[in-house]
Amino acid sequence: MFDGDDQYALFLSLLAGLATSVGGIIAVMKKPDQKLLAFLLGTAIGVMATLSLVELYVKNLMQNGFVEVTVAMCIGAVVYMVLEPLLPKTEALEAKVEKQGSGGDDVPTRMSKARLMRLGILMAITMTLHNLPEGFAVAFSSFTGIGPVMATAIGVHNIPEGIIVAAPVYAATGSRRYALMLATASGLSEPVGAFIALFFIKPYLTPKLLHYLLAGTGGMMTAVCIIELFPEGRKCKHDGQLLKGIVFGSLLMLSTLYVGV
Repeated sequence: MFDGDDQYALFLSLLAGLATSVGGIIAVMKKPDQKLLAFLLGTAIGVMATLSLVELYVKNLMQNGFVEVTVAMCIGAVVYMVLEPLLPKTEALEAKVEKQGSGGDDVPTRMSKARLMRLGILMAITMTLHNLPEGFAVAFSSFTGIGPVMATAIGVHNIPEGIIVAAPVYAATGSRRYALMLATASGLSEPVGAFIALFFIKPYLTPKLLHYLLAGTGGMMTAVCIIELFPEGRKCKHDGQLLKGIVFGSLLMLSTLYVGV
C-alpha cells in the first residue's frame, strides 16, 4: 500500500512522536524543576521558530512567491488560533513541576492525587490531539527532503510535552510505567497523523500545494511558539533559562539546516 518514501515518512513521524517518551523518562527519573522546564520550553521555541521562519517561510517564498507563501503562513497561524481555544485548558506547568518528587506519596499541598491524575489524563488527551497535525507536517516535509529537520524540530518540542503528561500521573500514582505509557501514547498520534496525510491527502498533492502546506505548517508552528510555549515558559519564572533555551534551540536548528541534516 505504501512505497518506500511513504514508509520513510511514517518512520520519521514515529521517531518524532517517541520523543515524548524522553520527556516522560525525565519526569520519572529526575524532578523536572522550573529551571529545567524553562530551558526545555525555550529550546523548543528556538528550534520551531527558526525552522518556521528560515526554512518554511524565507526559503520557501524565494522559490514560490512572496504573496502566496505569506498568505499560506498567515492562514496556518489563523487556523491554529481558531482551533486552540477548543483544546482543554489546564495549568499544566505549575502543577507538574512541583509535584513528583519520590512518586505518589510526595504530592503538592494544593493538589490532591485525584486532581493530579485528572491533570495528567487531560494533558495526554490534549497532546494527542495536538500531535496529530504535527504528523501531517513530518509527512509533508519528507516529500521535500527536509523531513529529518522537521522531525528533529518537532521531536525537541515533544520532550517538554512528555514531561507535562508524565509528571502529574507519576505524582498521583507513583507508577513510572503508567506515567511513561501515557506520555508515549500521546506522541504516537503523530504517526497516525502521518498515516492520514499519506492515505487521504497525498493522492491530491502537487508540488505547489505541498509548499503552501509547509508554509501553513510554519504559520501553525510559529503560533504555537507565541501562544502556547512562550507563555508557559514565562510561568516557570526563570526568564534567563528560557532565553538560554531559545538561543540554544535557534543555534541548534541553524546548524542542522546548514549541514543539511
